[in-house]
Amino acid sequence: MAVVKKDLVEKEAAEPAGGKKRSGIMIVLLVLAGTFLAVGLVSGLVLYFVGIPGVMPKMKADPPPVYETLELGERVVNLADDGGGRYLRVRMVLEHKKDEKLSAELKEKNAQIMDKTVRILRSKSVGEVQPVDKEEKLKTEIMNAINAGLKNGKIEKVYFTDFLIQ
Repeated sequence: MAVVKKDLVEKEAAEPAGGKKRSGIMIVLLVLAGTFLAVGLVSGLVLYFVGIPGVMPKMKADPPPVYETLELGERVVNLADDGGGRYLRVRMVLEHKKDEKLSAELKEKNAQIMDKTVRILRSKSVGEVQPVDKEEKLKTEIMNAINAGLKNGKIEKVYFTDFLIQ
């Protein structure tokens, strides 16, 4: 038995360094390279299908909403100035997301919408509506009053297509 062990030790010593045996460092390098390749592949797939929240835009963005408009027609109202000699002629358009229920509700409540609008406009003086920057505040006030009475949605914007003070 001692002779067999001695023969094995002599054979190992006699093998050249570049033989079929791989060194331990080479195996470790191959395992590390395989691990990095697998991690990179998985990370790339996750980023491709999920994305980075808050950094990359969604791959499949929602389509932009479709809007409809409702023309309210032209109205002439007296303004709340002393003497009552000033009036406002206004033509308005309401914009809302396309929705059959909301469209039907707006048509059904057209009289209430016009009443709220006329009341708001009549309560204003020339100084409250004349400067252009005050029109936005007036639009917001009208939009909020209309939205308070709606159940199936809301008005997104109010446009004045005609606005004349005399």
